[in-house]
Amino acid sequence: MEMGSRTQKDELLERSFSNLHHAKIRVLIVFILFSISCVQQPEAAYCVKVFDGDTFELENGEVVRLIGIDAPESSQPGWDSARDYLSFLVLDKKVTLVAGPKKRDEHGRLLRYVYVESMCVNEEMIRNGYAEVRYLPEDDPHLEYYIQLEREAESRKAGLWEYRVFQPRSDLNWEGDIHVITWKDADKYYGQYVIVEGTIVDIYNSGEVCFLNFHSNQQYLTAVIFACDFPNFPERPEIFYLGKKVHIIGIIKQYKGRPEIIVKTPDQIMIRIS
Repeated sequence: MEMGSRTQKDELLERSFSNLHHAKIRVLIVFILFSISCVQQPEAAYCVKVFDGDTFELENGEVVRLIGIDAPESSQPGWDSARDYLSFLVLDKKVTLVAGPKKRDEHGRLLRYVYVESMCVNEEMIRNGYAEVRYLPEDDPHLEYYIQLEREAESRKAGLWEYRVFQPRSDLNWEGDIHVITWKDADKYYGQYVIVEGTIVDIYNSGEVCFLNFHSNQQYLTAVIFACDFPNFPERPEIFYLGKKVHIIGIIKQYKGRPEIIVKTPDQIMIRIS
């Protein structure tokens, strides 16, 4: 037999490899089409009503909650300014909505990154001082940039930062003339920047938020660390701070009828030796 001649076996092998090659291509095409179908496509809509600085309504009645930010509620200082600025950005305008990993919150609202043309509204609210970073997981790709925007807004005293509506990250002012209060009196200091003293006796970490409690009755003051700030703290804050006598500096806010203090950085917590 000549070296260049083809046998039936050779033809069968060639045909098998060809079929396998085409089968792989078909599988790849199906995979690509499936992947494209799973990608969240941007949605276009019109904003018809703004509720506050992070929530608005679409023409179809759906309510949108901006991802990664938090603006004052209607009972809190600065809420009307934040609402007015969001209205300036989106009201009666065509908006493009881009979903994150979680499509809706527990209230049924759409969780979205919002764009007007090429402008990201979520970023603009932080950049101009009408919202702060909140509710992003510690591994979110937007987190570092959003916190940088917040730091810059704080430094410039942009928007509501001029009035100390938000808990600062940098300008803590431990050496200033600041009231030192006991945790039991926190509800008398809503809206004020104070130093709270007490012992952390109860802690709960849900994975999204860590609560440092001064009393087992949660109607009393709670210090709150959100997941977006977890990377700044010891790996297990619920263990690290439990049983510690502390001073915590920050703004006392009212949430659902009880006092809380937002803790964004471990620099806000001073552990007392005695």
